[in-house]
Amino acid sequence: MRNVVLILLVLSVAFNAGQLTLHLMHNQRHATEVHYHNLGDQFKGLETIFNHIRTVGYYTDKNIEEPLVVAQFEQAQYVLAPTVLDLNNTHHPFVIFDCSSPEVALNKIKELGFQPLKANNLGVVLALNPHAQNLKP
Repeated sequence: MRNVVLILLVLSVAFNAGQLTLHLMHNQRHATEVHYHNLGDQFKGLETIFNHIRTVGYYTDKNIEEPLVVAQFEQAQYVLAPTVLDLNNTHHPFVIFDCSSPEVALNKIKELGFQPLKANNLGVVLALNPHAQNLKP
């Protein structure tokens, strides 16, 4: 009888471990899908600022050859359409800084002599380029 209880206990633990593994794998897969799906959310709200602006600069310190970085840029372009994002061009009146951290973005903005206008905690900062020739949309 004692052996039967021990065998049932071992089987129960093994079954629960298997169920937990399947659950964690499902959650990990689902979390990745959501992450890719929401890449453009951090740019929402900027489309109202760019209502009549055709092109804005988009600066990043991230490796633009990485698929996730490319996907994020494409999602930003999608969210902000019909405004066009000019990759790594800081000569426009408005420039979006999508950097690895807010500190990196703010340091670059300071280095260029721009004025930060709006920021989020994900490293995205909108800045005004006071040196741009045409500050009107």
